[in-house]
Amino acid sequence: MAAQTTETPTDTRYRDHAANERTLLAWIRTGIALMAFGFAIARFGLFLREVAQAGALHVTPARGLGSAWFGVVLVVLGLVTNAAAVTRYAGVRRAIEERRSGAPSPGLAYALGIASVAVALVMAVVLAASLGD
Repeated sequence: MAAQTTETPTDTRYRDHAANERTLLAWIRTGIALMAFGFAIARFGLFLREVAQAGALHVTPARGLGSAWFGVVLVVLGLVTNAAAVTRYAGVRRAIEERRSGAPSPGLAYALGIASVAVALVMAVVLAASLGD
């Protein structure tokens, strides 16, 4: 004979809070990755300039946007991602506690997605322009 299990409202709320926390951690992980990638890009550009000044490598200076600006933009995008993740987490947590249903607004995901696509497009244009040098 199979035993039936009944879920109490506390169990479902706990599961909802756990899912919300996992989502927060995924967003935080994404923000940290963006910041780390931005930092690495900026520092690698600095490394190449230092090597060029030492005379070990011939590098022609790039015109316009450099790796430092891309690094800063990615770090800021990671910061905004983390701040938005915490804001979204708090809103969903409040909704769970108040037993309101409904998904949060997808505006955050759309805004961050559009921003990352814009950064990628600018990077692609700058890299394509540098291939002709």
